Amino acid sequence: MTKNPVAVGFGLFLATMLVFFVVYYFFADANYWNTTMKVNAFGMTFLYVFGGFISVLWLRGKDKITYPQAFKQSFVTLFVGGFLSMLSIFIFLNYVDTDARDMLSHQYIQTELDNLDEAYKQKKVEAANLKDQTKIKELETDYKNAKQARIAAQKENRNYFSFQFLSAVFGGFLLFYLLLSIIIAGFLKNKKRYE
Repeated sequence: MTKNPVAVGFGLFLATMLVFFVVYYFFADANYWNTTMKVNAFGMTFLYVFGGFISVLWLRGKDKITYPQAFKQSFVTLFVGGFLSMLSIFIFLNYVDTDARDMLSHQYIQTELDNLDEAYKQKKVEAANLKDQTKIKELETDYKNAKQARIAAQKENRNYFSFQFLSAVFGGFLLFYLLLSIIIAGFLKNKKRYE
């Protein structure tokens, strides 16, 4: 049991990479993108909540800690684990196995196209019930433009795991780490700041 948030973050990184490679080796098939999204939404969320919570719990031990101490412990742990994971996944998908990157990018665009078609069908029925020709025409134009953009991305073999794209994704993760650290620190602090 270490109180060092960097060490706990490194452990979180190792756990993340273990999950990444389990999914990579056993689930890289026609549903690879969907599987990775489910694992990220449920498995990684649980793992990072658990990692941040355990890190602060270990810091606290039998002592009293303030909110800033708990927040820093949790955030540094989550940041280290997430940053190292994103960097390793970026390197792996862009320099080690570009076929997996291309498959994920293709499946992402295909999922977007399927979702677009499904939403279009639903909105078309709603617009037909309203019998508003301007809404129907606007819907048709929006659908056509969105579909053309996604088909163009598919033809370009656009890399959705580039540094720019993953940096934007990591920005979202930072917001998640911030909110999670606020919650964890609120639950586990047991000392007033000026006590």
